[in-house]
Amino acid sequence: MRRGGYWLSLILLLTACQREPEPSPEQFQFPVGIFIQARRNDFWEAFETGLKSRLDASIVPRIVYFDSAQRDSVASQMAQPEAWRALAFCAPSDAWAQNTVDRAVREGIPLVLVGVDMRQSLRMGVVSTYYYDAGRKAGAWYAKRLPTGRIVVIAGHPVPGAVSEFWDGFRHSLLENRRLRAELIPLSDSAQAKVVAQQLKNNPTVRGIFLMGAEVARYAMEATPLPNPGIFTWRQDDEAWYHEGRCQLLLIENPHEVGVRTANLLRNLSLGRGKDLEIVYVPYRQRAR
Repeated sequence: MRRGGYWLSLILLLTACQREPEPSPEQFQFPVGIFIQARRNDFWEAFETGLKSRLDASIVPRIVYFDSAQRDSVASQMAQPEAWRALAFCAPSDAWAQNTVDRAVREGIPLVLVGVDMRQSLRMGVVSTYYYDAGRKAGAWYAKRLPTGRIVVIAGHPVPGAVSEFWDGFRHSLLENRRLRAELIPLSDSAQAKVVAQQLKNNPTVRGIFLMGAEVARYAMEATPLPNPGIFTWRQDDEAWYHEGRCQLLLIENPHEVGVRTANLLRNLSLGRGKDLEIVYVPYRQRAR
């Protein structure tokens, strides 16, 4: 009997020492949604790379690019608290976008804006290049460099609202020199930039041409030399134009770092951490002669 009791006790002890079954990885996956009203290009690819490089394996991003015809569907997808631990959102700042943000946040989903800010919305974070400041720096450079004349900004950018923010900063800085006049030419098709630049460079009243956006710059630089050219780009390789003397002013933003900073906010918010509102402006580089 004693031996039987011994073996029974041993079996019970071994059974108790067995490890509990490990939970499946799916139990600890936190889905986050990134909704972007734009066409995917190398700007957004750099953003995605930065985003994914910083997210933990437990945080699963779903990235959706959409157009204006898909807005209603996107708004419904975003307002599903059982589907998302956090959201990132980029769209033109209008009534629909603000209502979409507010609807998602009221459903209990923390939301970060990327590239744009909607100050009256319930957003919990903003990550962006400071486009207004970049425009202000560019405008101030021309205000000091040129005594009189006309400056034309040819612009096209994948972030909704980036052009208007940049232009506001640019024209406000030109108030320092009221003998300069500025004109904005926004392009929906960046390939048109070459033709526009060719027409402008032969106009004697145009004393400076600023190219806002990497694709605009790529096409317009085929029309060089341009008068007092300046460039705002997201492509690091475009710095070669500055070193070659083909542009006098160069501003380079960093969409990869925008993705990294967005991931930091999404990670904290998905885990229930973070401030009530956090605004992050990612630095850009400037080279000027």
